[in-house]
Amino acid sequence: MDTLIRSDTINHALVPSLLSPNERTTLLWICGALFPRLEAARGDDPALFAADAVSLGVPGALEETLAAVPPEQLQDFRLLLRALDHPLFVLGIAGKAKSFRSLSAEEREKVLLAMATSAVPLARKGFQAVKRLTSFLFYSLMDDRRANPTWHGIGYLPPPNGAPRDAALTLTNIEGPAQLEADACVIGSGAGGGVVAAELARAGLRVIVLEQGPGDQSPQFDRREIVGIQRLHLDRGTTSTRDLGVAILAGACGGTSINYQTSLRLPDRMRDEWASLSGLQLFVDQRFTRAQDAVCDRINVGTVESVVNSNNEALRRGCVALGWSWQHVTRNAHGCDPTECGSCIFGCRHGGKQSTAVTFLCDAQQLGNTTIIPNCRVTRVTYDRSRVTGVRAVARDADSTMGTEFQVTVRAPIVVVSAGGLETPALLLRSGLKTPALGKNLYLHPTSAVIGVYADIVRAWEGPPQTVMSEEHAALDGNYGVRLEVVPTHPGLLAFALPWFGARDHRQRMQRAANVSATIVLTRDSNGGRVRVRRDGRAAIEYRPGARELSHLKRGLEAAVRAHVAAGAEEVITLHSRPQVLQAKGATASAIDDYCARARSSTLDRNWSTLFSAHQMGTCRMGADPRTSVCDERGAVRGIDGLFVADASLFPAASGVNPMVTVMTVAKLVGEELVASR
Repeated sequence: MDTLIRSDTINHALVPSLLSPNERTTLLWICGALFPRLEAARGDDPALFAADAVSLGVPGALEETLAAVPPEQLQDFRLLLRALDHPLFVLGIAGKAKSFRSLSAEEREKVLLAMATSAVPLARKGFQAVKRLTSFLFYSLMDDRRANPTWHGIGYLPPPNGAPRDAALTLTNIEGPAQLEADACVIGSGAGGGVVAAELARAGLRVIVLEQGPGDQSPQFDRREIVGIQRLHLDRGTTSTRDLGVAILAGACGGTSINYQTSLRLPDRMRDEWASLSGLQLFVDQRFTRAQDAVCDRINVGTVESVVNSNNEALRRGCVALGWSWQHVTRNAHGCDPTECGSCIFGCRHGGKQSTAVTFLCDAQQLGNTTIIPNCRVTRVTYDRSRVTGVRAVARDADSTMGTEFQVTVRAPIVVVSAGGLETPALLLRSGLKTPALGKNLYLHPTSAVIGVYADIVRAWEGPPQTVMSEEHAALDGNYGVRLEVVPTHPGLLAFALPWFGARDHRQRMQRAANVSATIVLTRDSNGGRVRVRRDGRAAIEYRPGARELSHLKRGLEAAVRAHVAAGAEEVITLHSRPQVLQAKGATASAIDDYCARARSSTLDRNWSTLFSAHQMGTCRMGADPRTSVCDERGAVRGIDGLFVADASLFPAASGVNPMVTVMTVAKLVGEELVASR
């Protein structure tokens, strides 16, 4: 058997054993039950059905991935493994008083199916944990030839790493304990940090930017899915709410490098609402408009390069057939090569994606004195009484085989935290801030998807990721509702999301991966969650969609189903744990209505269906009232002079649209105010 490569994010020889021998054996049996070797039926690809998770090295790769999850979630996972080794647990789940490993193959599958739809929340949570990770790894792990034996059978041909553009930034790596000084320290190099750094550098300030993720630029980006997910996403792509109810994709490298380029302005009606909610006229002021215009101009927002691939065309075709509104998505693109775009969500080697690395951070270095340090995680902000003094951080020597870490101190009279809606509140909480609203009001834009399977080849992993959207249902309840967008589906993430109704069923559905178009239902939420910190200082995400969000999600799922049917899909699948599959080809109007009614009545919450989030907002929100906000209209953290926030955690409420442009806009305003006040 080939040796499988997990990724180059960690030194595998140094990964400690996380599981006991018995737990590891049980995990092997679970992975083998989810993805066993199967006999190929007529029309099946022999290599695809002959592949099995154990031979592919999935159990070992999964244990390595567990090193990234919080300790409490690791303990829950180990508890699940021990429970499945206990006959009484299996008896309660599936009526068989045997340990999981002693069951027959058919019985093991029945146990997993029973867990997926169990009335016991911990059973459903445990199933989702192992199913999601195993599915992703089964279809994304690579052998020594950088290939996976399943890819040919599902029609996936990963793109080669073509010649990259030159790196746009000069990076400074920390090679030992360091004490640094600057006029301003910016934490994070994404949509917020990049923009505020450019404003400060342009004004002549010495700026240090600390980025906890790797310093990958165009030459280092690898277009393979597993590398992009595990290297460039928070927690190696395993971030989720505490109950696993919402899987969260958040960048660990500056999110503009890996997002889908969707660049939407904050709608005027949302600006009005934010002004009223926050008590800040800033949101309806011309300063906001000018900043938004300047941001869009710098990152080249427009629709000229919004080429509609087959994945996006399905949504457009469905909207046209139904008479629904749709629009081309404005994107931050300049000189993109559409043949390279499908994998730009793992970093753009071509340079067409106008991320902060090739725009604002580049400006910061060209126009001023800006030092950018990757692999440097800030542990706390330091302050003396009520005045910020700098930060403490831990830098990792990325070139060291030992993973050596060094203590770093930055002294600066200005600190701007731009670590995102999850990490920014966690950092401020670790630093001892006691503001009442800190960490509260977490909005996630909870998202689900509907998969349409078409007769024609789609290859949803090729071409610009998002170029068509529909706002037909964006105002179901005032400013609250859903937007229909499209998502690229590389094999690992498609398998992660696709419901598992049995080993053969899942394999057969993945066999048609090249014919899949995925429409996502993005909900604007009003029911906020919370970010706390665990004992180890890491963010703990508490969030559960409210009744309003779930109602809107169900309306959106029905809309997505009808759009796929109108576009000509042969089969439609929602992400519910209980099968919700419509054979759409030739279906009568009555059959479609009945299917939509069943989908609406099916439970979405608490691991009954797969929910996602790629947008995290509101946890340090700005406002006029100190009781309900963390920052004032300047982005200044109340109670600590010199401490500012410039990212999506400033939002008074969910934006309702993809937030990148709004993050950049508020960051520009924070930077401008900082410069003006000096």
